[in-house]
Amino acid sequence: MTYIVDFTPLARIELLQAGDEYSQVDLQRGGAFFIDVARAEQFLQNNPHLYTKIEGDVRRAVLKRFPYSLFYTIKGKTVTVLACFHQSRQPALFVKS
Repeated sequence: MTYIVDFTPLARIELLQAGDEYSQVDLQRGGAFFIDVARAEQFLQNNPHLYTKIEGDVRRAVLKRFPYSLFYTIKGKTVTVLACFHQSRQPALFVKS
């Protein structure tokens, strides 16, 4: 079964900001970031249950080449990416104190 991956506006903004930061250093690196995101999106389309739940129904997919994670939920055939965090940031939105 193929899932539909939907990015919230916040997640889109966070992805664009991260890609822009990498592009300011090197355009190819910025492009590589978005390729890595696309690879993770493809995994989510094909098997979103592959990744572990971290809090309630929220799961985390770690990018392969960059220190970022996609936080998402699954409802029916839709995967909703809620946020994109650098791995050094504490995703307080999803983690209990």
